[in-house]
Amino acid sequence: MILLILGWTIYLILIFFVLVFLIYSLFEKERRACLRSGLILLILTGIYSVIFTFFPEVKSCFFAGILTMSVVVVFWIAVSSKPRDKIKITGKQKKVDERDTIFARFDLENKSEKYKKYYSEHKEYIAIDEEIRKLNDILDPHFIKKDPVLFSLADAEFNFCEKQLLGVDGNEPAIRFERLPEENTRIVKNTINYLGSDICGICKLDQAYVYSHVGRGPETYGSKIECRHKYAIVFGIEMRADMINCAPQAPVIVESAKQYVEVAKISIICASLIRRLGYPARAHISESNYQVIATPLAWKAGLGEIGRMGILITKKYGPRIRLGVITTDLPLIPDEPAVFGVQDFCKKCRKCAENCPSKAIPSGEKLEENGVLKWVIKREECYRYWRKVGTDCARCIMVCPYSKPNNLLHNIIRNIIRGSSAAQTISVKGDDFFYGRYPKKKQPLHPGLNQ
Repeated sequence: MILLILGWTIYLILIFFVLVFLIYSLFEKERRACLRSGLILLILTGIYSVIFTFFPEVKSCFFAGILTMSVVVVFWIAVSSKPRDKIKITGKQKKVDERDTIFARFDLENKSEKYKKYYSEHKEYIAIDEEIRKLNDILDPHFIKKDPVLFSLADAEFNFCEKQLLGVDGNEPAIRFERLPEENTRIVKNTINYLGSDICGICKLDQAYVYSHVGRGPETYGSKIECRHKYAIVFGIEMRADMINCAPQAPVIVESAKQYVEVAKISIICASLIRRLGYPARAHISESNYQVIATPLAWKAGLGEIGRMGILITKKYGPRIRLGVITTDLPLIPDEPAVFGVQDFCKKCRKCAENCPSKAIPSGEKLEENGVLKWVIKREECYRYWRKVGTDCARCIMVCPYSKPNNLLHNIIRNIIRGSSAAQTISVKGDDFFYGRYPKKKQPLHPGLNQ
């Protein structure tokens, strides 16, 4: 009798979970997940109805089977190994010259003196860069004609960021307001969250993640970068899931640019606040005034882990975030790097690699690059596709299982897979079943016009 009651209870819990999943799928406008969860709900209730009506004598066997399967799955999840793989620093890391980055190379005016000098010293990039230059640039009039509203909106957002570049730094007054590092940390984090950030962390500024020379922005091209601040304050802002789900169409670059605007606003205001307290501080913002590499600093600051796609994956929002960085000498308390199973999950999943239109994301094992063991992205192929579609693509962000909306259902799943390798395996298979191995992009929408 007890086993029968337990089996019946588990069956009801299963029915309830599937029903909740169905409701969430409806609100998230996930048609495939909605249909499949509805079908499972229909099958589960149908089986019970048939047994109850025509074969009541096998009810005990049915519920005993439900109980046995549940115990096996729970036991498998409980005893399986905990994901423990971490990002590994394997050797000394050299500073990156910003002039070698994709965006800096393609900012060079064709056949200018800077152009000729750079490529005379970096002949390894000539062939592929010249081939990519034949394509229309991102937000080129060619693309704006296809969707004047969305592409023009993204262009206006990036233009706004560019006009903020001269506000990233400044002099601090002679008066210094001294507080304990713990209090400074609380003030900084609370201020950044108040201004609109979703997550925030702090780390010591590793000079390996400071660019060696200027490649973009208002500073003199090729000048040596001297950013000797002690700390980096790193924060992230969520990008809307419904916009990212349109990848690689126009809404993704609109949303990306919108959050870069928010990041710039928060970075500049908070850096200015810190300077008013008597300490040097510099904001690092898009379009382009970066003197540091945001992603590894975000990892060191505990915001997330760097996954297969080469960008940060956070606990709450997955890779659906835009990062901001402020460097400063204000005494602060650093956070610890986060470890919540991303490295192990990415080994099993490979969804971003299989869905990448440019095949820029590796599906194989990690390689060593500049003293770090990681999945090495084919950066030129990624950027080539950006210029083909006129947006920053975001297909990898869209399909990542961690990108699901930050709600109770998905957070329960996220918490379970942090502690169990078996749960990660089940999650990967479940994501493929409900959402598809190759999820379809959603139809473009005009933000604010679809309400």
